[in-house]
Amino acid sequence: MENNAMIKGVAYYHPKHKVDNEYFVEHFKKQGEDVDGLLKTTGRKSRYISDDVNETILTMGYEAAKKVLEKVHVKATQLGIIVFSSGTPEFMLPPNSLKLHAMLGAAQKCTVFDMNANCAGMTVALEQVSRVMRNNQNIKYALIVGSDQLNKYSRYDEPLAYCNFGDSACAMVLENIFHMERGFMDSDYYTNSSNHDKMVFPAKGLSNVVRDRNMPTQDKLFQWTPFDFSGAFKSAKYSIEEILFKNNLKKSDIKKYFVSQFSWKSIRGICEDLGEDINKFVFVGDEFGYTGTTSPMLAYAKSVEKEELEIGDNVLFWTVGAGTTCICVLYKY
Repeated sequence: MENNAMIKGVAYYHPKHKVDNEYFVEHFKKQGEDVDGLLKTTGRKSRYISDDVNETILTMGYEAAKKVLEKVHVKATQLGIIVFSSGTPEFMLPPNSLKLHAMLGAAQKCTVFDMNANCAGMTVALEQVSRVMRNNQNIKYALIVGSDQLNKYSRYDEPLAYCNFGDSACAMVLENIFHMERGFMDSDYYTNSSNHDKMVFPAKGLSNVVRDRNMPTQDKLFQWTPFDFSGAFKSAKYSIEEILFKNNLKKSDIKKYFVSQFSWKSIRGICEDLGEDINKFVFVGDEFGYTGTTSPMLAYAKSVEKEELEIGDNVLFWTVGAGTTCICVLYKY
């Protein structure tokens, strides 16, 4: 291998305002609903939710980006790519990545674009940018930023969305290194679009939000129509086993799994389907809630923070986005 994209560093940001389960239990009790079972299934204990009207996905992303650039001693002017991933973008035009470019003071010779694959976005960005860097040795550094405020756009009467979501931003710097075996290795995708109408934001579509000035707020927010999404998590086993087979690896060769933090039950399900050790799966959803695009990357960041990985360890990222689309990435730390 001539060159490869390696994660040089990762950092995250979350709002200061911390909300525990009791708030949501009381909130839904007033509506005649008991969410105790749901909170146990998802594994929630707390989540960070912004109570600052001036805090957006952009300001959160900027804080995470500053942290990681300082950590790895890379200047914004050295970046060749900036990607901003969000399912709740602050702007449609110009790209949020361009706004971030201006906030950071990045150089003109830099590609900027937004990535919206919903909750799969940041992992998709890791795969896509890694492949671009492999084929373009002129790009030395890339910045991937993910940021979501899903709670802000949730309906107050939909428990699975409103009690589950937390706000966060995560940023990682990729470095293009010659003669490097570490870093991005391979990827696998699974898409089943039969549930494309079950998770929708805005509920009635953006064109209707603009056209209909009398539209109820409810129809501008996130709509979650209950459906069986277990198939998406079942697909994780097949993607993981296929990517291991293609790369002549066994499950015993994987040190850690960083998967969707949607629910603790779902993670246990993936673990059982694989016949794996649950201790290899990192869960941070009890602290952060479900954070959308940053979900598996927060798990990775926490594992790095705790020094749970050693040079050369094989790890797997797997996550799922609305609709449904899933991505699996094999990576050598």
